[in-house]
Amino acid sequence: MPAQAYSWTCSVCSTTWVLQATATAYQDADIYDARYAVGTEMGYPGCVNEVYGCMSPQCVVDELGAHGLIARQVWPTFDQAYAIARTNTGTINPTGQYHYMAIRGTSGPDLWVANSAPGYMGVGDTLSRDQFNALGPVSVIYVESRA
Repeated sequence: MPAQAYSWTCSVCSTTWVLQATATAYQDADIYDARYAVGTEMGYPGCVNEVYGCMSPQCVVDELGAHGLIARQVWPTFDQAYAIARTNTGTINPTGQYHYMAIRGTSGPDLWVANSAPGYMGVGDTLSRDQFNALGPVSVIYVESRA
């Protein structure tokens, strides 16, 4: 995942990644053009802005739904998040980190994430059980299927 251009756009970057990874939208677009379009569609400044970043996880759910994906938000334990990541993509937002990342899958005992701000609060391309627990509670928005 390319780095985010602005500190407040992690939800936009992660949502764009999910749309591209599921071959749902923006496969042929320049990444920054795609992110601009997703941010606009999510609703700037009502859903995402410079002051608060993403105003509500519902903004991510709605954006994925607007492209025909069925997305669900849950507040899982690490083991539940790990089970989700084994078969689904989506976004993950540890509230203690206040940072959205996309879910790539699993990597050994860890969650494998697409992180637009690698290194932020010690998280790179994976999120360990200890990081998950230290930064939680954690919101996961996962894609169940296409509508």
